[in-house]
Amino acid sequence: MTGREQISRQIAYLLIFIATVLLFVVLKVTASVIIPVILAIMFSFVLLPIVRGMNKIHLPWIFNIAVVTILFVIGIAVLGTLVFASLRTILSEYTKYESKFLSIYKFFANKFNLGFDADKSFFYNLQSALGEQFNIGIMIRRMLFSLSANMVSIARNILVIVLMFIFLLVEMHITGEKLREAFEGRMKNRLFQIVKRIMTQVVRFVSIKFFISLATGLLIYGAAKIVDLDFAVVWGFFAFVLNFIPNFGSIVSVAATSVFALLQFFPHPAPIIFIVAGTTTVNMVLGNFIEPRIEGHNLGISPFVILVMLSLWGWMWGFVGMILAVPLTVIIKIICENIPLLHPVAILLGNKPQDTRLEFTTYDSEDGLNAFQKKESDMAHP
Repeated sequence: MTGREQISRQIAYLLIFIATVLLFVVLKVTASVIIPVILAIMFSFVLLPIVRGMNKIHLPWIFNIAVVTILFVIGIAVLGTLVFASLRTILSEYTKYESKFLSIYKFFANKFNLGFDADKSFFYNLQSALGEQFNIGIMIRRMLFSLSANMVSIARNILVIVLMFIFLLVEMHITGEKLREAFEGRMKNRLFQIVKRIMTQVVRFVSIKFFISLATGLLIYGAAKIVDLDFAVVWGFFAFVLNFIPNFGSIVSVAATSVFALLQFFPHPAPIIFIVAGTTTVNMVLGNFIEPRIEGHNLGISPFVILVMLSLWGWMWGFVGMILAVPLTVIIKIICENIPLLHPVAILLGNKPQDTRLEFTTYDSEDGLNAFQKKESDMAHP
């Protein structure tokens, strides 16, 4: 590499860094607009393989999109109704569990010499132990009010996501044709190669992650139903959502479900042990064995990078940002793997350097492009 090329590369990296910082600032400022767009893109990636599969049996593309959209809306409506009904029940009937809270707290208070007043409520005793600023009663009332007040906003955002989801699926059908018409010669071939490979890998990753998370949620829901754990739908949904956060999300999911099992079944150990063992096993088997085998090890992200991205996206977009942090980071890594200039970034984001591969190769001719398309088709449909 000549001195001029090295200087050009350094300038390019500096410009990319500045553009990245500006991009994050824009994403922070426009969060209310961008989040529905990102969610719509994610859902379209998840369901695009289903639409393509239906297209193989010679059904019209628009018909396929309509069927998938209807099923998508029904699924969101049913799940949303069940989850919100359960959450409202939990928040409005927390006093029902106060005697259980009190008996468990009394048990541990006697064990560890904590302050305890038998004439006072559980919340009073817990507040005495943790400090005046920790008032669970007020916190729960605020959560209940916030949940009710935000229902209209949530419904509006879901409507926006569904509309964007429909148009994205329609748009994806003609993306290749647009690229062919917009560019010519070598530029067209190279750009088509990069976009095609990125789309294939991103759709594959997001789809696998979604359905592994869905399987996790369904299995934990089943485990909760076996022992009649209250609000099984909530714990299944909780596991599904948090599974998008590798390692940390599973820990939080298992801990929350286990604590509630302790609350409900104490002092009977069998159902508590079943819930703890069941949720732990499901997360370990699906997260540590099945998912890596399906996805491949090249999509691994460094644990330190995961922590940084959770903090960064959480700061920008709150809880939704934390859920999307890892999928978005993997997508960024896939893009960097396919662009030679950004390949060092992919290595830094990855877990092991040898697992981060350079995907980009040049196909300057039409024959080369056709060979690439055939190779991608063989990879997608072995």
